[in-house]
Parts: sequence; structure tokens; C-alpha cells
Amino acid sequence: MLRRDEGATIAEIAAATQWRAHTVRGAMSGALKKRHGLKITSQLDAIRGRIYRLPDTKVMFKTTRAAHYTYANGLLVLGRTETLNV
Repeated sequence: MLRRDEGATIAEIAAATQWRAHTVRGAMSGALKKRHGLKITSQLDAIRGRIYRLPDTKVMFKTTRAAHYTYANGLLVLGRTETLNV
């Protein structure tokens, strides 16, 4: 849901997962941000409220700590130093 163009609100994620709102916030803060190092953006929308997104990130779960890849100029970029051609 966070990777969709329209993103997702806490209420939408909670309804889809049948979690409580504080659990959704905790999962985003703890697992996604801290453990996996993903950057979650948020934007305030007049109609939907605060919308959260994961911008152009592909998560690879090979270990308990995920490596994250981003796409830049047609290249797959690992972290800040390694670049792989796609």
C-alpha cells in the first residue's frame, strides 16, 4: 500500500491488515524505518489526511536486515556506493 502512487493513510493500512492504528505506526517506525532503513515520506492531504509513501524502494529480505535498492537513471543502486546495471 505504501508503494502505490496514492500512498496510504494509517486508517487504510489498519483496515487492510486489521491492526490497530498504534500497531501500524509502530511497524512503520520500528520495522520499516529503523530495522530496514527505509525512508517513509508523509504528506498532508486536505481530503484524506496524512498520507504515507515509500518512494522508489525495492526491499530485498535476505537477512534480518534488509538491503534497499533504488532506481536512478535506469540503474539499480544499492545503498550509496554500489551501482548495478539492470
